[in-house]
Amino acid sequence: MTKVFVIDGSYAYVKLFVALGCAITQTIHDADLVVFTGGADVTPSIYGDFQHKYTSNSPHRDEAEQRVFHECIRLKIPMVGICRGGQFLNVMSGGRMYQHVGRHTAPHEITDLQTGEVVLVSSTHHQMMMPSPKGLLVASSRLGGEREWYEGEVFKKDVSKEDIEVVFYEHTKALCFQPHPEFEAPEYVGMRKYFKSLLVKFFEPVTA
Repeated sequence: MTKVFVIDGSYAYVKLFVALGCAITQTIHDADLVVFTGGADVTPSIYGDFQHKYTSNSPHRDEAEQRVFHECIRLKIPMVGICRGGQFLNVMSGGRMYQHVGRHTAPHEITDLQTGEVVLVSSTHHQMMMPSPKGLLVASSRLGGEREWYEGEVFKKDVSKEDIEVVFYEHTKALCFQPHPEFEAPEYVGMRKYFKSLLVKFFEPVTA
């Protein structure tokens, strides 16, 4: 049975992985998979950008989770991030963030970029991942919302043609999943199944 260590998350995350057939461990050193969970925005200085006026971050949490991330790398433990956790793993794997986006605070559909599968997902965030070239783009949405961000200290703004919702980094063994598979509403059954399919796809030695 896969042993999962959940960081800084509510019981909903624990319940999710138990429902997926995993065992919850109390220490990273016993884990087959480490889960980074939702919360505040990632501190922009980590990825080298000026802070947007709507970015609300927790430097203390970022510092603590950076230590966990580097320990996972040292121990070669795969990682999965949900919502803020996905954004954090994206940044730690070399990506950046669109710091304020529109049209991402309501349920919407995402499309798997390999299979074409369309999935209804939750959405409660105002930022989106800007993956690095090392990231494998897994799923995206096309909501056409406005985006604002900084490139260093230079302010940028556009209207999105495509937003990346799921990305996988092979070099860090990190799956970044921006929706909330821990949400239990009946309309999100497909999202949970899709999330589980990605765990199997990218972490087969762990989930088998």
